[in-house]
Amino acid sequence: MNLPWLEGERTLVAGCGGGFDVICALPVALHLKRQGKSVHLASYSFSELREIGGAEKRSSRLFRVDADCQPPPNGYCPELWLCRWWRRQFSEELSVWCYRRVGVAPLAEIFADLSSELQLDSIVVVDGGVDGLFLGNEHELGTPETDTASLLAAYQQPTLKRYCAFTAFGTEGTNYQVRHADALQRMAELIGKGHGLGVSALLPQSQEGRWLIDCLEFVHGNLGEQWHSHMAGSIVAAMQGCFGEQILSERCREAPIWVSPLTLLYWFFDLPGLAEQRPYLKEALTAESLGDLHKIIQNYRHQTEVIPSRKIPI
Repeated sequence: MNLPWLEGERTLVAGCGGGFDVICALPVALHLKRQGKSVHLASYSFSELREIGGAEKRSSRLFRVDADCQPPPNGYCPELWLCRWWRRQFSEELSVWCYRRVGVAPLAEIFADLSSELQLDSIVVVDGGVDGLFLGNEHELGTPETDTASLLAAYQQPTLKRYCAFTAFGTEGTNYQVRHADALQRMAELIGKGHGLGVSALLPQSQEGRWLIDCLEFVHGNLGEQWHSHMAGSIVAAMQGCFGEQILSERCREAPIWVSPLTLLYWFFDLPGLAEQRPYLKEALTAESLGDLHKIIQNYRHQTEVIPSRKIPI
């Protein structure tokens, strides 16, 4: 990868929404590591954090997971297996800072605490998918609440250089639930306003690409198939040259994932510029829970004209 627009020496790379977003963010973290930067990882986790054996509880909402932890009873904790892969690959210890079920305001406090403790100077929030780009009046929204919480919480860290990235384009378009045209429109608007930073392709011959393939194989190999990630899996499938609808696991047999060379691209934007496009920004910054944030987005949706369904000519 080539990411010359990322500045900073001590960076938090945060998965935007969902446990495997931190896996999608791994190539960014590994690129920075190769540059000699100090890198820390965070995840808006879907794991049962209180049930992870040995996880260090920093607060009621923040847990530190490392390679010595034990999986929860249901077996789902991609962050744990990421830490174990990191130990195997680099003979180094990695911790992932995990949080879940938090709105914008409490997550902003978590980021501020991590910034102080880790002496950060930058943050990169990575979304596996593109619904984090959405404002709320798109034809279909996907699941933007966790993505929006992460983005707006990072926005409230003015002492840090703030970036966001989106990857796995097309994976949320299964059964036309999320329109590619809507995502491309939001990208075009950001680029036109000077908030686009660049695009980097994750190719299989790159070191970061090889590491992601190996890491995902390791993580999936230690989780039941019901926990396999379509998002991260689609990036690997794109690196393997797959195109069109793909059955990446039994879970998506009835609704295959659409994969293309666009899927392996990482689109980078200035995070403050993206956040300030939200018409409900001021209200959303005070959201204590995802439920609060959902209501704010839906209220905006009901008060504005929803973009009609569109197809792009490809």
